[in-house]
Amino acid sequence: MAEKWEELEPMVEEYNKVHGELKANQKKRTELEAKMQPLNDQMKVAVDKVGVMANRSYRAGPASGINSILRTSSPTALTDQLVYLDRLAEIERADIDAVTVARSEMDKQKADLDKVVADGEKRDKELSDKKTQVEKELDELEKMQTEAYGSVANVPSSGGGSCSASGATGAAATAVATACAQIGKPYVYGAAGPGSFDCSGLVAYAWGAAGVGLPHSTTAQWNMGTAVSAAQARAGDVVFFYSGLSHDGIYLGGGKMVHAPQPGMSVEVLSISVLPVVGFRRFG
Repeated sequence: MAEKWEELEPMVEEYNKVHGELKANQKKRTELEAKMQPLNDQMKVAVDKVGVMANRSYRAGPASGINSILRTSSPTALTDQLVYLDRLAEIERADIDAVTVARSEMDKQKADLDKVVADGEKRDKELSDKKTQVEKELDELEKMQTEAYGSVANVPSSGGGSCSASGATGAAATAVATACAQIGKPYVYGAAGPGSFDCSGLVAYAWGAAGVGLPHSTTAQWNMGTAVSAAQARAGDVVFFYSGLSHDGIYLGGGKMVHAPQPGMSVEVLSISVLPVVGFRRFG
């Protein structure tokens, strides 16, 4: 069963990563569209103003300048009027140019985002289809464990012990205390609390309580924070496993961690020596 889970868990975390990135990019696109709306309104106002001026000029006709001279007592007054009108036209053109440049830049940004989102949606769909198959296999895995041990509570752990870290301070202490409070809650693929968790969901939940926002993905979490060596590792650091970074947990110190293991099991304390450690990251 352990071998089967090692095969399936990377798929779980890949889906978490792609789905999280897709949601983030969709949010960016929505925010950009909201910023573009005022530009659309400004463009319409500017174009309407120019249209009014052009219509007024058309109705006045080419003889308007001569008629104005005949009706104006001073040629200087006419010149001032023409300069004023020309200045107004320049201002309107400048307004349109400014809005056009801004709109053009945002159009480019949106086009780039549209492509990223479209690619993300395609990949998300592919992984969602895989996810359905993975969930069937996870159900089978959980059934096998239940048949073997009778219940989740009876599934053996390779670690155990108290879930505490007296040396942790500040945000790290909050993250550890939050993770420890989840002991006994079931592993559920794609869950990030409060009632169930997968591995990266537990890490994100615990550090989120400490005021540090982490993505729901082991590989994305690995690319954040600060790398620390095993000798430097302390309570609250996040420890990662396997070459594909498909599993992680919150280090407690003393060679122990709290983590969400796999389907059919619950959040537990485990010795990190049981799994192949890749490295540690520090947050907060």
